[in-house]
This record gives sequence, structure tokens and C-alpha cells, in this order.
Amino acid sequence: MHWSVIWQYRSALWDGLILTVELSALSIAGSLSVGTVIGSLGAGSGFFLPRFARAYIELLRNIPVVVKVFFFYFVVGLDAFPSGVIALTTHQSAYIADVVASGFRSIAREQFEGARVLGHSYWEILRFILLPQVFRLINPPLTNQLIEVVKNSSVVMMVGVEELTFRTQQIESETFRGFEAATAVTVLYLIITLVVATAMSFLQRRWRHTGMQ
Repeated sequence: MHWSVIWQYRSALWDGLILTVELSALSIAGSLSVGTVIGSLGAGSGFFLPRFARAYIELLRNIPVVVKVFFFYFVVGLDAFPSGVIALTTHQSAYIADVVASGFRSIAREQFEGARVLGHSYWEILRFILLPQVFRLINPPLTNQLIEVVKNSSVVMMVGVEELTFRTQQIESETFRGFEAATAVTVLYLIITLVVATAMSFLQRRWRHTGMQ
């Protein structure tokens, strides 16, 4: 083993780490926002909106993320990084929407009806009564979905984004030290996912502390 190659390519690994963190953070924010909106629509009443939400979920869950990346890059013509962000956002938002909708189904319908009787608007009920409960209930599966964003971010190397997996291939092709490079990058991915999991665990404890049982 020649672990000195990791130190030799430390700048490349650092640049790849920064790109992966940026890509993951933007995609997590986007997929969480879009997924929450779609999931809320799917749990609502009416004819059109719930069906639209279900169609969104079923369609986007069944298209591989790499196909989405290629679509936004080659067909739409976006740059590589925006293509990756939008592809990851649309892909994971479908899964998050399904998780959010399941959280709504776990809450008694009487809460919504009682709040309407008291004069609250739909958006007030959603923001202050239902969504806080939903996010507490779905914290574990939602954490898994956010970690999936980080893991799927490696796909964007297919369109030339020089993130961590791209850097692994670069080091291997230049030094033939693929094992050392892959080990270092695996550790870096593990650190990112642990940060996400720790942040979600902190939120869960905070919700419990504030009485959201």
C-alpha cells in the first residue's frame, strides 16, 4: 500500500469534497422543498392535486437518476453542475414526497377539521399544526432519503462534474492506486453522511425537548 498518494492528491480530493458537499446541500434543500410540497398535495383532498402528486411520484421514481442527469445535460442543454442538482432534486423529491404523504396519513383527520372549525386557514393548519407532526413522524425514513442524495451525487461524474468519485477515477488512472483512492473517498463520503444523520438526530431530539411528542 502507498498511502502517500492520498497526501500527494490532497488538493484534488479537497476540491472534490467541496463540490460533493455543494451538490449534496443544494440537492437536499431542493428535494426536501419540492418533496414536501408534492407530498402535501398528495395528502390533500380534491380530485386533481392528489392525482397530480401521485403521477409525479410514480413517474420520477421509475426513471433512473443517471437518465435524468443525461436528460438535463444533453437534451435540455444545461451545464453539468446545474444538471446534476436538478436531476438529484427531481429524483429524490419523488421519494421524499411519498414519505411526507405517509406522514400525513398517520395524523388523525379530526385535527385538520377541528382547526378549520376554529377559523384557521389551510396554510396555517399545514404550517403550524400538521407539518411539524409529519416531520417528527418521518424523521428516520427522511434521514435515509437525504443520505441517498449524497450517495447518488456520484452519478454526476458521468457528465464531467469533478466531485469525489471523479477524483477517485483520476487518481487511479494517474497512479494505479485505486484501492487507496477509493478508501480515502469512502471515508469522506462516510463523514458527509454522518453529518447528515447527526443533524437529523439533533432535530429529532430538539422536537422532543420542545414537547412535540
